[in-house]
Amino acid sequence: MLSRVLIPTLLLLLTSFTASAQEPAPSSEESSVSTRYSLAVIDDATFYTGSPAHTPQILNQVLVEPNFGIRYKDRLTFSTSLIGLSATYDHTASTLHVKETYAGFSAGDFDFTAGRKMLRWGTGYAFSAAGVLDPPRVPTNPSDRLNTNQGRDMIKADWVHGPHALTVAWSTAALAPAHSALRDTTAFRYNVLVRGFDSSFIAGHDRGADTFGALTFTRVVGQAWEVHGEAVWREQAAALIGAKYTFQSGLTFLGEFYTPPNTAYFRDISISPLAGRQHYALFNAGKSRLRELPGWKQWDVSASVVSNLDDRSFVTVADISRWFGTHFTAYTHLEVPHGSKTADFNSARYQTATSIGVRFHL
Repeated sequence: MLSRVLIPTLLLLLTSFTASAQEPAPSSEESSVSTRYSLAVIDDATFYTGSPAHTPQILNQVLVEPNFGIRYKDRLTFSTSLIGLSATYDHTASTLHVKETYAGFSAGDFDFTAGRKMLRWGTGYAFSAAGVLDPPRVPTNPSDRLNTNQGRDMIKADWVHGPHALTVAWSTAALAPAHSALRDTTAFRYNVLVRGFDSSFIAGHDRGADTFGALTFTRVVGQAWEVHGEAVWREQAAALIGAKYTFQSGLTFLGEFYTPPNTAYFRDISISPLAGRQHYALFNAGKSRLRELPGWKQWDVSASVVSNLDDRSFVTVADISRWFGTHFTAYTHLEVPHGSKTADFNSARYQTATSIGVRFHL
């Protein structure tokens, strides 16, 4: 019922807002100020099969994400993004989160940022050990299809000069959710391009925990290959290596191998503390614009297998989406877990999870 009322109301408001926002501003003083806005509305329904009889079989989620940004003379910036989510499972719950809200100031080679912001320091697609300030990765949904990830609250300074880039960030956990394991974090990142390797050196410290360090790289080889990797020391060593190959047709194959230690920081909630070091693998194949023919260019398809090589559990994932015009996308997301009841990728206790959704974006 909420989605039937909320989405048409938002579209009506957006129609009038878009018309007024497109009126020209003739003032020369206002030309130094640029604004941008966007809105995404998603209605997503997930159907579970094989789950226990006493649990609900359908999860319905309606998500609204407005974004607004303003820039003044390429020196001052302000950006905000909110997430309103209404979910119905065994009951209906509505929440409002701040995904990002930050202000920035630029002076020469220096950029300063304060507020909640999304960072991506890790190079991995489905896994990451070096993304110390990144949102958590979900291997079966690495692209965060509902856009529910939130940034970290931080003060950040960036220095960029030629091929060199240095970032210093301090992030506080004071505003993190009560159940979160986040801590105050101080981190440094030096990025440089050396002989074709886009390399980063990361070091930092979590309050009340050990100091950590990491090395990441990305390298494009020829016209089709891209390789990436991470090596991290955080109490113990963690490593990731991955590669992507793109055919001339646009078909892309991606593979990753990831091995984290079984420590409190890296351990998945479904893994026993006695299980030892874990080993994961990902294989993905996908193509945007399925065929260069009328009626096929709007289709995107992707299929993945994510596996825990130690307990031999895995999940097969399929995604299909289609554009309708410039503002609407319909999609299907399917997950099929395999493995024993105590295995890593079968702990959800369902046989299949099929999500069907519609996304409006402006």
